[in-house]
Amino acid sequence: MFHSLIKRYQSFTPAQQRTAVFCGVLLAAMVASLALMVVNLLLKRAYYPDVTFLFDPIFRFSDFYDVAEFAKRGLNVYANGGPNYFPFFMLLLMPLKYIPIQAGLWGISLLFVGFYAWLANKLMPAMPHKLAWVTVFTACSFPLLFALNRGNVEMLLFMVCGLFIYCYQKGYLKTAGFLLAAAINMKLYPAVFLVLFAADKKYRELFWTLLWTTAFFVLSYFITDAHQYLFRNLESFAVFNHYQPFGLQFSHSLLNLIRMPVFIRLYQNQERWDVFIQFSSKISLPYMLFVFALFAVICLYVVFINQSRWKAVLLLTLAEVGFPFVSYDYTLLHLVLPVLLLFAAPGRAPRQTTLCVLLALLCIPMNFWCYAYYRSFYSLVINAGSLVRPLLIIGLLAMLMNDFTWHNLKQGIVRYFRPGSR
Repeated sequence: MFHSLIKRYQSFTPAQQRTAVFCGVLLAAMVASLALMVVNLLLKRAYYPDVTFLFDPIFRFSDFYDVAEFAKRGLNVYANGGPNYFPFFMLLLMPLKYIPIQAGLWGISLLFVGFYAWLANKLMPAMPHKLAWVTVFTACSFPLLFALNRGNVEMLLFMVCGLFIYCYQKGYLKTAGFLLAAAINMKLYPAVFLVLFAADKKYRELFWTLLWTTAFFVLSYFITDAHQYLFRNLESFAVFNHYQPFGLQFSHSLLNLIRMPVFIRLYQNQERWDVFIQFSSKISLPYMLFVFALFAVICLYVVFINQSRWKAVLLLTLAEVGFPFVSYDYTLLHLVLPVLLLFAAPGRAPRQTTLCVLLALLCIPMNFWCYAYYRSFYSLVINAGSLVRPLLIIGLLAMLMNDFTWHNLKQGIVRYFRPGSR
């Protein structure tokens, strides 16, 4: 049987091989994770976190419930303390005020899963039993399951970003710019994709995207009367997540490589977080300067050296999901977009098997090791992903930009400003 699988794999095109490797890793990891959960259940381990790789079941869908409660306030959503989302996003969520909360939850969840599968089907290369591959790609995705479990409205942001990438790939650049402007006004992180317009010399489309972005923000800012409360809410959210240990839980920020070992070392036998909070505040500025510098290098590479659309989108997405102070695991959803572009890329990609394996590892459950810290009723659980995923992101960045040299950069700058290029 194994021999026949190898023969079938060798008969695939490079695009089909990339799809098969990625989906194979997802399926194997999901089976192994579920088997581990069953073993822990039979051994009568504590129900959380040993028998689930998701969030604490008593908080299921709580992200959605919290946002729905804010939406019920209507246009006064930011009065007396409000959500940590931009005003435009809250305007999009206002219909939740007028429908039953469960209908809103299941409606958004079904729309999200349907869109996820539709996008996979549209961008995945033609291959035998394609429906089975799409099913594995969708059902075995840890970020998808995590977003559904939390009921997090990142699902809506993913759909807008997915439509942006789809339209950009198809050449509908004006529509793509409009969608990107909407995404930036939902959360700031998709702004990294503005670099694509610069890389492709689409200056007019870039201008209109920036204009739409500004218009969406200004209009929604004043409609919701957010000027009194919004920035206070965002500052409070930043302090809570950037400095306190809650930002470590189900998060894959590169900052975890520094903060997580310190937290475990300091708090094995105590419940005082003061030292950790002080440590976090001291390293926040150096870390921010470091990731800004690293992102600048990525931008230079994407604009002046890189020639592949999938690689550009992947590099920018890795920055989007890995560089913020805190990046919860539902943000890994956005990696699906460059992965699908990689699947459909022509020819054989450099180190394509290794690349697909590393990308798939970013999208699998990682509760095979976890550290649980209990404070009153709330359990703070960090798992292997908090360390492994940042390392994977660093490895991918190094692999993807291994041809970054000053010589290649200078040649790329000359080529970029040559008339008629790109």
